[in-house]
Amino acid sequence: MLMWSPSPSAGDAVVQTARLSLRAPQADDLSLLHQALSDPANRRFGADGACASERLRDWQALWARDGIGPWAVQLRDRPNEGAIGFGGLSRALVAGVPSLLLEFHFRSDFWGCGYAAEMSLSALRLAFHTLKAGAVQSLLPPGNTAARKTVERLGLRLKGSVADHPGEAASLLYEINVAQFSERPPQLPEPTPFGA
Repeated sequence: MLMWSPSPSAGDAVVQTARLSLRAPQADDLSLLHQALSDPANRRFGADGACASERLRDWQALWARDGIGPWAVQLRDRPNEGAIGFGGLSRALVAGVPSLLLEFHFRSDFWGCGYAAEMSLSALRLAFHTLKAGAVQSLLPPGNTAARKTVERLGLRLKGSVADHPGEAASLLYEINVAQFSERPPQLPEPTPFGA
């Protein structure tokens, strides 16, 4: 179940799911974002902790500009844990075309629990039910099989590839449109075990 709790400004809005609290990232999330992006498991897929402060500033700018952006993801029953991951929607150019993009980055000790899928389903509901988007896309490294399975189980379909980082393998472009999302029952897929 998705609950949208708007506060005076969009950046203060909190979304609650069955297990997660999703909120705009704050300055004190930087160390946990750095930890997630520096994790050797995440680095295999192009994450870089050195760019954590820049990425956080970019996300905060998205929230200020668009009223949406990637969330800081916390466990509802363990709020003192801090952010276990980051992800959600952002407006971006994909191959030069304005798009609504879904992304997620979780600390590896929280992989395989279904948190990325739970957060992503909330993001898709926000996109299609609240923002009235026509489609949502996701760019994933070809080698990140678990992330690919997560988005596929949510109904995103492989559409092609985009050479978005010079000198690196092209990212796989996944997409789901509003009709495809409406055809699927609104339930969480099974968690994707790491290495699956």
